[in-house]
Amino acid sequence: MTNGQLIQTNVAFIHRDATMDDAVKKMVALQISSLLVYDHEDRVVGILTERDVVRKFTLLILQDKMSRTVSTVMTRPLVCASAGNFNEEIPRLHAELGIRHFPIVRGDLVARGAPLILVSDIVGFVSTTDLAREYLNRLATKQQEPSTPRLPVALTVICQNRSEGNFYQNIFEQLNFKVAVETAISEEIAKNFSAESRILIEFDTFPAAEQKTILEGLKSWPGRLVIATSREELLPVFRKHLNRHQQVALKPLNLPYCARLFG
Repeated sequence: MTNGQLIQTNVAFIHRDATMDDAVKKMVALQISSLLVYDHEDRVVGILTERDVVRKFTLLILQDKMSRTVSTVMTRPLVCASAGNFNEEIPRLHAELGIRHFPIVRGDLVARGAPLILVSDIVGFVSTTDLAREYLNRLATKQQEPSTPRLPVALTVICQNRSEGNFYQNIFEQLNFKVAVETAISEEIAKNFSAESRILIEFDTFPAAEQKTILEGLKSWPGRLVIATSREELLPVFRKHLNRHQQVALKPLNLPYCARLFG
């Protein structure tokens, strides 16, 4: 499947002053999970997703909540990906920010909360579900081919909690990875890593002193590395220490999606 085939072109919009009653009816009628929100100058100012409706709107205890405007519930700022490079941008932005729905803008124009993205700049839509499904379909197709089977990719999971490490092992082995679980980080383990290594670090399972050691040593680690954490406040700290082959992913992880990051 090509990049162009992945982009959904049936993007739906709604005005920021429309009511939530209008928005919910539109999502149900079109059987879609998100609406892009625009203002009176045709600038795209946010996005309303099913998650916004479930996590924000349904919890409101107000008699008139259906008449509330879309702008009071939508997610902002808008985070977009470029049509020319979304295969690389979406995995990074999803891992860092937990965003699942990405408007695709024309050319190499990338907007992360920029005020000048217009309705006419939007060429389509891609979700992390689309990319994960494409990866799994590609993997299933390769498994059906009569040619030499693809050898499992070696993955090292570093997790101080053995049972949690075993969980990762079971899932990734179903995705054609050969997984080794390590419960500690040592020089002996690290010296075996190369540019071809795939590494997942379950950051939250380590005590504070070891977490500091991990952070300080990250840039010297070769290979593709994903650090899993539930601590969103640490994202700026991680970005200072990661190189271009390393990413931080917020939990709960989309494991098939992480598998795509490892390639």
